[in-house]
Amino acid sequence: MFDNAPDGKRVRASAPSARQDGSEDARIALRCNRKELQLVDSFVANGEFPTRSELMRAALHAFLRSRAMSTAPTPPVDAEGYIEVPVRLRPEEYATIETYARHVVNGVPVRDILAQLVRRGESELQVQELVARARATLRDAVETRTQVGALRESGKDLERKGVVGR
Repeated sequence: MFDNAPDGKRVRASAPSARQDGSEDARIALRCNRKELQLVDSFVANGEFPTRSELMRAALHAFLRSRAMSTAPTPPVDAEGYIEVPVRLRPEEYATIETYARHVVNGVPVRDILAQLVRRGESELQVQELVARARATLRDAVETRTQVGALRESGKDLERKGVVGR
């Protein structure tokens, strides 16, 4: 969306300049068309971001996180169709679960006990329902933000036409 790269005639070398090498925080410049700048400015005007730079940093971080997550390797699935996941427990928590596995459930492996606990907790907490509700709320917020922007633009149009005034 924000990439308006030139057609090859004025492209700079991809090697970093000497000015950028020693600096921990380097600057970049973005070329945006008027519509893109208006969209960026609308987020700043709404108070969601204090400056254009803050918005662009947030957008860049979100893009990099999503790209990194999409390229993250998927853990291997074992012969039974399960994925092994590391779990951090305090020594006393592990000892409790290990004792439970040995004495109560007749030697069921600790990893299977932990899997059962996660499944039961997920069903009791209705995690999937909570995730679906959170996603719906986020979609509603995006839709509302779009509607507010459209209303703001309509108001500006009416002011320009002299129908209403401030």
